[in-house]
Amino acid sequence: MANKYLTTFILVLTISFTKAAIQTVNGKIKITIGTTSACSDALNFMTQHLVPVYAEYKQFLEVEFVPWGRTRFENGNMVCQFGPNDCWANRLHRCVLNMLRGNQDAQVNYMACEFTRPRQAFELGTYNCALATGLNLIDVDFCMSTTGDALERPAQEAAAEPMAIINFVPYILINNVIDREIHNQARTRLRSLICFALADDPTTGVTNCQV
Repeated sequence: MANKYLTTFILVLTISFTKAAIQTVNGKIKITIGTTSACSDALNFMTQHLVPVYAEYKQFLEVEFVPWGRTRFENGNMVCQFGPNDCWANRLHRCVLNMLRGNQDAQVNYMACEFTRPRQAFELGTYNCALATGLNLIDVDFCMSTTGDALERPAQEAAAEPMAIINFVPYILINNVIDREIHNQARTRLRSLICFALADDPTTGVTNCQV
């Protein structure tokens, strides 16, 4: 029993110190998630943490996805962690997210679709999740064959420093802060982290946070 109370105390203390670095900015918290299409850890984070937290607190959240992961270039060729299908699916994710910019609900719903088994882009090679967003598939295909090239460098640059420091997929940044401890907390208890940070801002009206 004593060990149980000690564990709970340490957990609360850890979140208390961590959340001190997390504050709302104009009533919002930004969450950046670095993904790669075949990553099971990214799938688990999306389904178990991000999707339910977004459903509960989306009015206070700004969510950004960076579909790049451990992608690199060798002799001018793109090499992805899980092979060519991973490269193709990541490119599709970048295209669709770019086409949905300004519509956060649609972006989150799209990525939730792509990170639900069976993974439509990576495993099945389909545009089904893009179709579900209401996008014109001719426009999606045009991006995949042409304009998607322009989305590679921004994703590569956005992922470089977080991957160098955190070295994990998905990496998770809160308010653009690259911090391994915050990432670890967000990856395993995102709801508590967000709730306590929102509760510190009386304008949000958020209360009743739980560890």
